[in-house]
Amino acid sequence: MNLPDSRQLAIWAITSDGLSLALKLRDAFPGVVHVPGNLLPCPAPCFSFSRLADCVKDRFSLFKEHVFIMSTGIVVRVIAPCIASKTKDPAVVVMDEKGRHVISLLSGHIGGANRLAMAISEKLQAAPVITTATDLHQVPAIDVIAVDNGLFIENPEAIKTISMAFLNQIPVYLHDPYHWLDKIAELDNMIPQTAESMMMGQEEVTKIGSSALPGFRFSDPPEAVVVVDDRLMRFPDSSLILRPKSLIAGMGCNRNTSANEIREFLVDKLIQFGLSLNSLKCIATIDIKSDEAGLLEVARSLHVPIRFFTREELSEIDSPNPSDIVNKHIGVPSVCEAAAVLASEKGELIVPKQISPNVTLAIARINSTLSD
Repeated sequence: MNLPDSRQLAIWAITSDGLSLALKLRDAFPGVVHVPGNLLPCPAPCFSFSRLADCVKDRFSLFKEHVFIMSTGIVVRVIAPCIASKTKDPAVVVMDEKGRHVISLLSGHIGGANRLAMAISEKLQAAPVITTATDLHQVPAIDVIAVDNGLFIENPEAIKTISMAFLNQIPVYLHDPYHWLDKIAELDNMIPQTAESMMMGQEEVTKIGSSALPGFRFSDPPEAVVVVDDRLMRFPDSSLILRPKSLIAGMGCNRNTSANEIREFLVDKLIQFGLSLNSLKCIATIDIKSDEAGLLEVARSLHVPIRFFTREELSEIDSPNPSDIVNKHIGVPSVCEAAAVLASEKGELIVPKQISPNVTLAIARINSTLSD
């Protein structure tokens, strides 16, 4: 059986009135209508089920958004065993059979249920029901801002700390040294922090592997801090850490180097230079490596794309560490450094070429002002 397109809505109905509304909804939004067998034949293509709870369990994670046209109590019971976490759960919206109300039930912010409910209300003239406190009080929803700006939420449990600070008008500090959130008007009232305005203490050191990483601390520990940084450092315990997708790993390797060896070298070097794996945007290399199984597997396992550049493209980059051997065998003076710089689009080479017996690696940082 072919898997459904996750970009479509999963629309669920269990009565004939609910089915009529489901078909109207599908006319407004691409979706797959799910109905019990007793409502067949359906006027349009439908996915039928014999037991609602079983079908929801099987298909809950296959869609990014669900609309249930039935009572909220039924929906709560059938989705309860499927709920994982606020960063992974799909959006869940509930409508009554008459289409009078559309309720954002689950994953209102990160999953987009609030936006979906508002979009449905506009199309079908239903009254939206939004209960998230940040929306009701019109204060920033930091998890939405993170998702909208491509920031990885490293410690989602800290979202509530920031949200409560906004709601209670407690100062929220922003550490964003590379200016990823400069254009977010909602955050204008936050207190920006720089390395100069924070105190560095020698005792504030984070030990990761064999590397001692610097840490920053405030003279008075704040209650809420938002960190937008690709570096591994020690921040106040109250920090929500958001990782920008800002790092490009330019890589080269000997033929048939294992994925484990490539990945281990990449991870070790990121730690050595105090950089977060969660900020890795892509891997870049030369196009003759497009069939290199180890590189492809590393990109797949890290859920990042891999970009390939031609010899001509790589040769245009003035690499700080060219290699005569690479030039002789491949026809370019640099692979890893040149690929990292190319993929970062005028970014900064922050880790020069690193070499192991089978792998080469360089890391570039994307300029946030050029990342749109």
